[in-house]
Amino acid sequence: MQDAMNRIQLFSIIILGLFIGILGCNIKLQSMPSSDAVSLSPNNGETDSTETTSESVCFLDDYRTGFESAKREMKLVLIFFTIPNSDVSQRMMETTFRDEEIKRLSNRFVCIRVDGSKESDLCKSIGIKGFPTVLFMTPQGEELQRLSGKLTPNQLALPMHVMIQSTAIKTGAIIRK
Repeated sequence: MQDAMNRIQLFSIIILGLFIGILGCNIKLQSMPSSDAVSLSPNNGETDSTETTSESVCFLDDYRTGFESAKREMKLVLIFFTIPNSDVSQRMMETTFRDEEIKRLSNRFVCIRVDGSKESDLCKSIGIKGFPTVLFMTPQGEELQRLSGKLTPNQLALPMHVMIQSTAIKTGAIIRK
C-alpha cells in the first residue's frame, strides 16, 4: 500500500513538472501559519529573467549548520557547490541567485554555499565532479536532485517548484483553490 502511494506521489510530481514546462506557468507561493498554499497562474510562457536586484539569495557558508537549521525549520536543502575562480559560478551568483523568483523560492529552502576549494573532502564524499553544481537534499541528507553547470533563473526555478510541490504532496499541505 505504501509503495502504491509513493508511486502515485512520484507520478503527480512528474505530471506537475510537465504541466509547468509545457504551459509556461508560474507557481505563486503564499506563506500561511500552519500550511502551504500553492496556486498556479499562467504567464503565457513569458518570464522576465532580467529582473534582478543587488541582493542575492541568503546562503549559509557552513554545511553542518545548514543541515541543523533545515532539520529545525523542517525545510529542504539547496546546496550550491562553487569554487572562487569559476567564472560560471560567479555569473550564477550575479544573475541566477539575484533573480526575484529564485530569491522568493529560496525562502522555502535552507540554502548553503560550499566552497569546493576549501571543502574538497566534502565534495569528494558527495561525488561533486564539477563546478558549479546545485544539489537538492532532504534535511536528513537524502539527495533528491543534482544539477550541474551554469543554470539560468528559469532552469533553476522549475526544479525548485517541483521540490516544493513534492514536499507539499508528501505532507498533505496543498490547498486547492
